Amino acid sequence: MDKKRDRAMGAIMGTLVGDALGVGPHWYYDLGQLRKDYGEWVDNYTRPKPGRFHSGLEAGENSQTGQVVTILLESVAEQGGYDEGDFTARLDSLLDTLDGTPRGGRYTDHAMRDVWQARQVLGLPWSEAGSLSDTAEAAIRTPVLAARYYDDFGKLMKFLASNVLLTHRDPFIAGQSVALGLITAGLINGYNIGEVSKAIFKFAREKGFDLVIQVPKKNPKEEISFADALLQPSWSYNAARDPGIRIDPAAAACSLFGLACTLGFMLPAAYYYASRFETLFYEAVMSALNGGGNNMARSALTGALSGAQVGLTGIPEYLIKGLYDHERLLGMAEKITS
Repeated sequence: MDKKRDRAMGAIMGTLVGDALGVGPHWYYDLGQLRKDYGEWVDNYTRPKPGRFHSGLEAGENSQTGQVVTILLESVAEQGGYDEGDFTARLDSLLDTLDGTPRGGRYTDHAMRDVWQARQVLGLPWSEAGSLSDTAEAAIRTPVLAARYYDDFGKLMKFLASNVLLTHRDPFIAGQSVALGLITAGLINGYNIGEVSKAIFKFAREKGFDLVIQVPKKNPKEEISFADALLQPSWSYNAARDPGIRIDPAAAACSLFGLACTLGFMLPAAYYYASRFETLFYEAVMSALNGGGNNMARSALTGALSGAQVGLTGIPEYLIKGLYDHERLLGMAEKITS
């Protein structure tokens, strides 16, 4: 397989693998209880314990966040590219099945509850439905677009910004999310995580692209600058190689970055693990998983970055085959990267 295509498929499947791994041991802030329920080291798909957040799902199934990633993947595969009207119609069909509560379907996160309220109750257009939640769900969708448009910076920028704003409109979160999509595309193109930021800045400068997100709201000049969000990977890369900065076991770094759900905690941890275990998908994702807290988002983000580095062929086969509906997912990932 072509190396770029391998890495693009790796980014997609790595995202879904990381999400599914977190379904069982998700949101354990008491790490002692996590070990009691799942053992000293989780490295495979597990069922949620009765009464916990994703109870009812089976080992290898994706959360609702992964379900939305799959909806985007389906849309891009069937339409031959990003068609926002098609994607939002599919997302509306999902919202129709929910009741606006956390338990109204597969566990519904805060941002999606806000979007449900905006669409189902207030009847707002999609251009105004986005949440101010600080969570990671929009960022977790970006690898699908990176895998489709890694060779077209202009379209990638446009579609990343548009897709992220559908659900997340906080300037910091939107900027961080779009930056992740661009960084993932850079990794697919073969840059390492230490140099990818410089490559993006250089390309944007040469092609005349402004690293800003245009916000389609009442003021057409409103925009979000996210240049600073592109700097994090190089800092993480250098920190992971600094002999004066050593965290063992690696999973303990999650407590340093933060266990809660804000993307500002999750993304630096993902960059760190993807940098520390640059060629090792298993070590990167399992370290993100075993640190507790919102390990589902952290593992999905780490899986995207690591998959974009090592490729589909670098993801352990048992994790691909254990993922629910993996043959269909692989088929769609192959289609959008061909």
